[in-house]
Amino acid sequence: MSRDETRLPIYTLNIPGVPVYIVNSLEILQRVDRHIDTLPFAPMKAQTCKKVCSVSQAGISKIYGNNLLAQDGYLYSHQRASAHAGAPGSSLNSLSRSASRVFAATFDRIESQGRTTVDLYDFIRQATFDATSDAMYGPHNPFRIAENLKDWAVFESGLPLMFIGLFPNILARRACQARERLVSAFIDYFGQNKHLDGGSLFVQLTQKVNDSTGLSLEDKARIEVGQVAAATFNTAPGAYWCVWQVLSDPVVFKDCREEVMRLVDEVDGFHTIDLARMRTECPLLVSTLQEVMRFYGTATSLRLIYEDTMLGDEYLLKKGGAVLMPNSMFHTDETLWGPTVHEFDHTRFLRTGQRKSNTKHPAAAFRGFGGGHVLCPGRHLASTEMLALMALVLVRVDVIPPGGKWPATRTGQSAGRALPLPKERVLVDFIPRAAGKWRVVFSDENNSGVNLVAEDIDSTKS
Repeated sequence: MSRDETRLPIYTLNIPGVPVYIVNSLEILQRVDRHIDTLPFAPMKAQTCKKVCSVSQAGISKIYGNNLLAQDGYLYSHQRASAHAGAPGSSLNSLSRSASRVFAATFDRIESQGRTTVDLYDFIRQATFDATSDAMYGPHNPFRIAENLKDWAVFESGLPLMFIGLFPNILARRACQARERLVSAFIDYFGQNKHLDGGSLFVQLTQKVNDSTGLSLEDKARIEVGQVAAATFNTAPGAYWCVWQVLSDPVVFKDCREEVMRLVDEVDGFHTIDLARMRTECPLLVSTLQEVMRFYGTATSLRLIYEDTMLGDEYLLKKGGAVLMPNSMFHTDETLWGPTVHEFDHTRFLRTGQRKSNTKHPAAAFRGFGGGHVLCPGRHLASTEMLALMALVLVRVDVIPPGGKWPATRTGQSAGRALPLPKERVLVDFIPRAAGKWRVVFSDENNSGVNLVAEDIDSTKS
């Protein structure tokens, strides 16, 4: 059943023994978000440590502690460390600068090669993974080793089966074997304290939490493999659909390229672009990113019901059940977004008077990075990476699709991601644009983040 079939703000699925509640209403969703202790997400993280990372039983016991939901316990401490390191400020700027440096090197290679044919999704997946892993792990990044990169691709392909937890050692055998080799790589990385030699504050702070919890070196390495998945799993499909929409729609392409080209200056004989300026000087690019997350988003927020919980005076959620909140319900609600809800509108998130639609949507209706107490701690870095990749594609290359015409958009399976994969792979030609030397920088002129979710927008007003 769907919202359009039931017309109910919340309803119960009839699953024997387990009440499952489907939330269709933004108002009900916001009520759910307020119940941090009785409707938590944290138990799902603990299950991920067990199912995906294969943390030892001793490690799981330490993660649970005396109270899994204690504010000073492992999961909330880890979340706070991640959120602090990923928040706007010097740490985020450092991460973004490192990622931008990797993107710049990628486009420098294309320029040196001349016209280059690439599988668009594979190119974006590799570019974003290289940028994120280098930003996180620094000069000793384990994924600079080719064998670890190959193992990551195998491991990532088995993640959906691992999440399910149904005989993973049989049904996802190769992925489990690849995971063990990756664990060995991180045992070497942390065992030699390589994270303290150029590793990010993000990794250093989360490792302090792991150390204070008393986790073994092997369990720390296992959790880090899961951390890589959390940091990279959704960025590639998000960046892909951003680039796709910008390149395949002539209006979006013209608007965004003109906007980004205003960031390019001639300095000391270099074409110079400061990617930090995107966050505040490219509202169309940011709006396009946000519309991609709305239009293509397939994520479903999950909460487990630890205690009987009343939502207002109307709805009782029974202990032992689960609450599902599909983003598509809120992202396709005409009462929130207006009559153009099913159209891709790259101006939708601009200020009133600048967008095509007159409908003003509630900020909380956008759930691209979660909401309430369950926000993606890496949202600012992921957003910056997607914007940076769009910007560099626009200014550094012309992209020619097969036969000179972009094929129709078709989405494939999401495989547990927040956005779907493309149904078909598309080969494109990259042709370097401007002759001369390029310099890509990420300055410290401001400490802005990419404020897309209601919680970030509200914090900038306080």
